[in-house]
Amino acid sequence: MRLPRASFITSLGPLSALFVLGCASPTPSPQPTATQPISAPTTPATSGPVAVASTTATASAPPLSAPEPAPRGPLHTFYEGLRALERGERRDHVRIIWLGDSHAQADFWTDVIRTGLQKRFGHGGPGFVHLGFKDYRHADIRFDIRGRWRMRPKAPSTIKPWGDGAFGLGGILHAGWAEYRSVSMTVEDPALAGKPLRWDFCYKHGLEADQFRLELGDAPPETFAPAEAAPTKGAAHVGEMVHIERRTVGPTRLKVRILDGRPDFCGVVVETDPKEASPGVVLDNLGINGARYATPLAWNEEAWAAEVKRRPAPELFIFEYGGNEASDLVLKPEQYKENALALIARARRIRPDASCLVIGPSDRADAEAKIPPIVAALEDAAAQAKCRFWNTYEVMGGRGSLRKWRDADKAAPDGIHLKPKGYDEIGALLLQDLMADYRR
Repeated sequence: MRLPRASFITSLGPLSALFVLGCASPTPSPQPTATQPISAPTTPATSGPVAVASTTATASAPPLSAPEPAPRGPLHTFYEGLRALERGERRDHVRIIWLGDSHAQADFWTDVIRTGLQKRFGHGGPGFVHLGFKDYRHADIRFDIRGRWRMRPKAPSTIKPWGDGAFGLGGILHAGWAEYRSVSMTVEDPALAGKPLRWDFCYKHGLEADQFRLELGDAPPETFAPAEAAPTKGAAHVGEMVHIERRTVGPTRLKVRILDGRPDFCGVVVETDPKEASPGVVLDNLGINGARYATPLAWNEEAWAAEVKRRPAPELFIFEYGGNEASDLVLKPEQYKENALALIARARRIRPDASCLVIGPSDRADAEAKIPPIVAALEDAAAQAKCRFWNTYEVMGGRGSLRKWRDADKAAPDGIHLKPKGYDEIGALLLQDLMADYRR
């Protein structure tokens, strides 16, 4: 059973770039076709023997040259992965990492993309999920969080380095610090019934007193504590990021109960096992309320890259920021462009041939004059980095479009976010453009 699309958006603070939703379907930008075959020259058929050219052929004859390779577009690696899935030639998932702000964190339009791709190319599971994050939603997963929980960094959208900079794949650590503290997540997606699932649970001890119990499905509970205090499982040390891998079959529940201390949880990745089930698409939603391009740049690059590389590196990185930059009193478009290029470069150091999609911000009713220069700066960055750019601002209708969407009951009263049906519409338009390019 899918979670109801309740009015989740209004609980989030000011946010960042939004996938612009258009009232009419946009005309997709033509992209180079990465797999277009190149025909070799043919020799005309003759009834007699074929003449062989003499070594003394006229000097005017042009030299033979190898045919030009087909151009590789900015989404080539992603589309080749999808094509291999469609042909049954691939033995692993096609993975997408979506870095964004609260528009992504709400997991409405990201789920439109996830669900659309999984229905066509195969269901790879929900991907990355936060644990202990109360202002958070993930489609087809039900959460039950008890007690008081904190986040590290305290302001997860910060653009300044904090602590050791190692916060797991999702960029946030969560720890229960008061009262009865537990968190459970139940995977409810009926499409996963009977499928083998792989769980990669991540945590980090901050105190020698830390101790927690992990329950997964029908398996016996397990207790974990730092090696220095009580080596009940493994040899985890204080300050060390640790992963626990487990397997289940079909939708099930994971529950964590803190017994002592304040252990930090960096989330869990849930995927189907492509060795035992058909591979498909996995989309990791790393949206953070209030985030901007400088937010993930404040993380420890080596630590974050190690988290990404725990699985085969993704075929596609999506960057969806820009709206929160419009909150600055003084705009710095060149700085935003430099930050975008730096973040794209960080992703390419993880996988040099990864596809890249930059999604521009939508209009904001409270900052209509500030959005166009930000859009232009990010479009320049995408062109320079050879990434595909999707212009949300234009698709939604340009200046004043957010107010119109709000009047049409597709945007939230804050003049920044969309309502669930607005996110559905924008997600459908983005998916339509991606699939149009894929078909070409």
